[in-house]
Amino acid sequence: MAATRLELNLMRLLSRCEALAAERRDPEEWRLEKYVAALEDMLRELKVQVSKPAPELLNEYSRKVDFLKGLLEAEKLSSSTEKALANQLLAPGRTPTTAKERTPATKTVHLQTKARCTGQMRSELLGT
Repeated sequence: MAATRLELNLMRLLSRCEALAAERRDPEEWRLEKYVAALEDMLRELKVQVSKPAPELLNEYSRKVDFLKGLLEAEKLSSSTEKALANQLLAPGRTPTTAKERTPATKTVHLQTKARCTGQMRSELLGT
């Protein structure tokens, strides 16, 4: 079945959000939060559409949106230990968002964030 316009927009915005999450951002950056909120709205609309995609695909979209939402919430935590723990509890997507990806972008973002949190903890412990 062909993807609807809403599904295509959701996939495009999801891909953009994954790219934004992968790069180091300024703490004052507001775009990713707004984009993730828009993704949640689009996903909600997609679930109630008559011509909605397969349930497995909807679950994968939900998983990726929840991952991005959890990532944003983890960044707001104060200590690096809390951030690292929250990051470990996040579940990245299982399938690539676009055909160009070999591994899911959410998995890459998850690993980068984990490394960043580990580096911050190491710096705090060693006092560097």
